[in-house]
Amino acid sequence: MSGSWSEHVDELLFDGERERQRIALEAATVVVTNHRVLVFWAGGDGPSYRHADRPNVTRVSVDVESEPRRLFWMTVALFLGTGLLLVATTTDFAAAVGGVELGGGGLSGVAATLLGVVETLLVVFDITLIVVGVSLLLVAAVFSARYARSRSRQLVFRISGDDDIAVPVTDADLEAGRPETLEAAIGPESTSDTAGTATAAEESG
Repeated sequence: MSGSWSEHVDELLFDGERERQRIALEAATVVVTNHRVLVFWAGGDGPSYRHADRPNVTRVSVDVESEPRRLFWMTVALFLGTGLLLVATTTDFAAAVGGVELGGGGLSGVAATLLGVVETLLVVFDITLIVVGVSLLLVAAVFSARYARSRSRQLVFRISGDDDIAVPVTDADLEAGRPETLEAAIGPESTSDTAGTATAAEESG
């Protein structure tokens, strides 16, 4: 389909409805008329257009969404990895076996061999703890990065009696004061605005 409905708002307006203000966000376009708020955006699984009567839009806010599941697994991996590294670096399992003294006798050679095998296994176990601990810390770092990427800010129009309307918002939108501009545009006209409009109409007449 060629074009965008945000460029043809006049086809969506009711009789007597007129466009008052258009606010272009990085990922959406919001058109405020004298009756409604029309929101257009691209992407996502839901609809790309919604509208609401201006009196039903109670507030415009910025919310942060994230995936707590990734934060949970990051915490688990970080806790286990740190614990394993602490155990591996503070405990020398092989040294405990290496300090065992064997008495004389025919079995001392066999026992020494067995102790050597056990000591080797404990050294391998100690190295394994370090490797697993480091691996878990790397996994925690990956989950941390994914969690940071999953945190997305949304501009939310709070709708009384209906589902809220949420669209992506960027740093540029926030720095430009788009939420405040929208809230001012959606609210009722002030007395000074009304008087100014009436004066302008009289002068033009």
